[in-house]
Order: sequence, then structure tokens, then C-alpha cells
Amino acid sequence: MKRARVYPYRWVVLVALMGVIMVSQMQWLVLAPVARAATKFYEGQASSTAIDLLTLIFLLGFIVFSLPASYIIDKLGLKWTLRLASLLLAFFSLLKGIFSTIFPLVLVSQIALAIAYALILSSVTLVTSRWFALSERGFATGLVSLAQYLGLILVMVVSPLVVKTHPQKLNYGEGVRPLLFYLGIVSAAVAIAMFFLFKENPPTPPSKEEVVHESPIPTVKLFFEKKSLLGFSLIFGLVWGLFNAFIAKIDSLAAFMGVENSNGIAGLILLGGGMVGSIVVPYLSDFFRKRKFFFFISLAGIFVCCLIFAFMPIFSKTTMRTYILGYIVAGFLGFFFQSAIPLGFQYASELSYPIKESSSQAILLMGGHMIGALLLFLMLLKEGALLSLILIVSVVLLGIATAALLFVEESPLIVTEEERFAGALEETIKGE
Repeated sequence: MKRARVYPYRWVVLVALMGVIMVSQMQWLVLAPVARAATKFYEGQASSTAIDLLTLIFLLGFIVFSLPASYIIDKLGLKWTLRLASLLLAFFSLLKGIFSTIFPLVLVSQIALAIAYALILSSVTLVTSRWFALSERGFATGLVSLAQYLGLILVMVVSPLVVKTHPQKLNYGEGVRPLLFYLGIVSAAVAIAMFFLFKENPPTPPSKEEVVHESPIPTVKLFFEKKSLLGFSLIFGLVWGLFNAFIAKIDSLAAFMGVENSNGIAGLILLGGGMVGSIVVPYLSDFFRKRKFFFFISLAGIFVCCLIFAFMPIFSKTTMRTYILGYIVAGFLGFFFQSAIPLGFQYASELSYPIKESSSQAILLMGGHMIGALLLFLMLLKEGALLSLILIVSVVLLGIATAALLFVEESPLIVTEEERFAGALEETIKGE
């Protein structure tokens, strides 16, 4: 039997994986921060709804191809699955960039890129399991999440810098072509690096724990058997779905706030607040050993922020500069969204114990992408005229979700050893 050990090459594998995930995130949302300017660029070829469709495709792609991705991994192996994804990413990123002035080809490329993204994301757990020791896997997964986040931040910075976003200027909408072209070159380079650098397995396993590619069926059954877990998964799906929809429609939300220029500031503020929230609230949850209480605070915060957003047109009739209030709310909204998401993943994994954390996360991700795709689809109807209505409906659903969380049990694993001992002692005394 081979002795378990880890190899320095695992960091090469991880960095390559982080690279393709980061550029995939950028390909997903590259036009989201400048959607109004992009609509001007594609005038005569595509409406604002068609531009937003590019972001919706990635959510739908994950839903449709995540299950087939598991089958492909089983049949082709991890290395050739990621090589296939890398080839799709490289070819269609270049196609999207070279023919960026032809919207139908951009749309076709986006569909192929969504397939590549589903294959890549479905491989993350298996990559970390095969290359990293058990004690390092949480850190490795965190770095992958960081790559996703960096992709979002770079999009919010780079897209408004390259594209001319001021509607009063004659060159409004210019810059989309170089943006997609150079992003295509970078994406292709990163994908080719992944193609050659990734290896199926290290020479010896990183731990004695056997790596098993689990079927999602037992996890799905458990979600329906445990009422608290099922209820929480629906609540979490709403949170994750709303975040996906908000970040995909960030330019429309900026317009809703009264921001004339597609400058990406609203997205940056939302993500900046999220970076703080993703650290502070999960840490407090660990320190005080309370999952439900801090998730409730995050959910209530999302509810209040969305409530203010929904009724923001009322403020526009006053002398108050609406977009200033909008920026403030965006920061708090990002804080509460990104505190709820990592905390929710951990909370769900503890509610679903002894099912593996990766399996419970896969179910939560699927639910979040489904709800996000539905919300984004509704926001696209009638050229975005239903945005205010969708926000109000979301507020109502968040209110119901916040109340429903009160009936979800606390994590059975978060209690301290002293509390477990006290509970066991109390039961013993009652038994006597």
C-alpha cells in the first residue's frame, strides 16, 4: 500500500484551477456592469433583454449540465474532463472576442462557456480531495471561492474602465470590442495552461481517506426527510438566488438607484461590503457557537436592505440624492449577502450530518442557481419593466423566510462539549 503524502505540485494544480474559474466568472458577467452601454453597442442586433440573457445563460448552464458533468467525470476521468472544459473555454473565449461585433456568435459562445463552467465547478471537490490532505481541503476550497470573488471584482473594475459608459458622449458604448477581445486572449491563455498543467492524481494519495464520488440521491432523500434541513435549503436558495440575480442585474439596479453612468461602483460597493461580511459574521458564529442566530441577523439584514431598494423610487421624488442612499444600502446588502452564504453552507452541512459537506453544498448550489435563474428571467420580462415588482415580491418572500427560520433547529454540532455533557446528564437524571 502506498504511503499517504502531499506534493508541492498540488499548488500548481490549484492555481491552474483558480485561474480558469476566475476567467469563467469574468466571461459570465463581463457585460453586466455596463449593460446599458453594451445595449447601445449592439443596437440593431440585440435589446437590453438580450444583453441580460448572456448572464442568465450561465445560471441555466449550471442547472442543465451539472448532473451530466458528474457522468462525464466518471466516464472520461478528471483530467480529460478538465481538458475538455479548457478547450471549450479557450476556443469560445477567442470566438467571442474575435467576433464580438456579431451578437449571435457572442450568444453561441456564451452557451459553450456555460458548459465549460459547469464542468469546471463540478470538478472542484474531486480536485481538492485527490491532491490535498484533509486538513488542507477547507483552505483549498476557500482559495477557489476567492478566485470566484476576484473574477467578480475584476469585472466591476475593468469593464467600466474599458467601455465608454457616459450616455451624454458621442462614443457611448465603444470599448465592448477590445474588452471582449483581450478578455478572450487572457481566458484562452489561462485555459491552455490548465490543459497542460493539470494531472489526474498525485503519485501517492494525500491521506488514508478514500476519495469517493458520491451519488447525490442519498443527500436529496435526507433533505426531504429532515424538515429543518428542507426548510433551511429553501431559505438559503432564496438568498443565493437573489445574490446571483442582483449581481447579474447590477447595472439595471444602478439605473433604478438613479445612477446615470454605468460605472460599476454599485457592484464594487456591494462586493466590498461582501468581503467584510464573509469574514466577520462567520467568525462571530464560530466564536459564540451559534449558527441560527447569526444567520437570522444576516437574513433580516437582507430583508431590510431589499425593502429599502424596493421603495427607492419614493425617495427619488424628494430632494435626497437617491443614488447616495442606494450606494449605502448596496454596501450593507453585500455585507449581509456574503455573510449569509458561507455561514449558510456551514449551517446546512451540520444539519445534514453525516452526509458529506460537498454533497450538501451541491444541493444548495443547485437550488440557488434555480431560484436565481427564475428571478433573473422574471426581471428580463417586458424589457425589465417588472424590476420594481420583482423587488417587492422578493421582499415579501424574504419576510416569510425570516419568520420561517425561527422554526429551523439550531445546528446539532455547534454546541460545546460542556453543553453536550450537561444535556446527557440531564437526560440521565430524568431517566432515573
